[in-house]
Amino acid sequence: MSAYSDVVATDRTSSRPGRRHAFDPARLLAASARTWFVTALIGQLVFSVYIVAVYGGATLSGDVTRWNRIMPNGHIPGDRVGNTAIALHVLLAVLIMAGGAAQLVPAIRRRWPALHRWTGRAYMVTIALTSIAGLYLVWGRGSVGDLSQHVAISLNAVILCTCGALAWQRARSRDYAAHRRWALRTYLAANGVFFFRLSLFLWLLIHQRPVGFDPESFRGPFLTVLAFSVYVVVPIGVLELYFGAQRSTDSVRQRATAVGLFVLSAMTAAGVAAVSMIIWIPTMME
Repeated sequence: MSAYSDVVATDRTSSRPGRRHAFDPARLLAASARTWFVTALIGQLVFSVYIVAVYGGATLSGDVTRWNRIMPNGHIPGDRVGNTAIALHVLLAVLIMAGGAAQLVPAIRRRWPALHRWTGRAYMVTIALTSIAGLYLVWGRGSVGDLSQHVAISLNAVILCTCGALAWQRARSRDYAAHRRWALRTYLAANGVFFFRLSLFLWLLIHQRPVGFDPESFRGPFLTVLAFSVYVVVPIGVLELYFGAQRSTDSVRQRATAVGLFVLSAMTAAGVAAVSMIIWIPTMME
């Protein structure tokens, strides 16, 4: 079920004859990527349940003002366009997380290629709609945070649409190795909001109080650095390091990258636990 180990099927590091032990660098690298993917997938499932339970529950009960308990200005009376954009953005976020993860599972691609193609097309359209809605919410309706955070979110939307378009184009040209690489970049860029929450609540769990930002205005140097890190730099940057290690014949580089991914998996698990305990589970139980 590795979303990463078969990204470039022709990579010379993906299989090395005569080196089959558990600590073979290529096998260790694939295992570390698989560990991170499964850890992130569990977190995304919990996040998706939270979104459906809280936002969907409030909508079905007719009390959409409950959105404001979770998202500042989540619902503004009389603002039909803005409220619709919020609902669209939240709903499509669930589809992006679930659909993106499903697109990366090799078994689905092999057994149901037609399903993979059509869900992939729907995924790309969903990404475009979500990006447009997100940009409107940030620049048209107004959002929490300062200019730096808004710029980071906007750059994420540009990266997301660009990677998605290139993934689609590579699939149409039947360059499937390149398609998978761009699809992985798209998947990671699409999860910026997820990574932001994990990182923020892990930070709060470590420090036991807000450090580096004002929780009332939701502004501060820590949030600026975090926004550019998770929306622009780190996820795709780590993926490029993985691609480089996968192509490399340097066993030290492969092992170092694998160790880094295992550490990142532990941090991801800790972030999921932190935000689940602090926000997701208590809010769903209210």
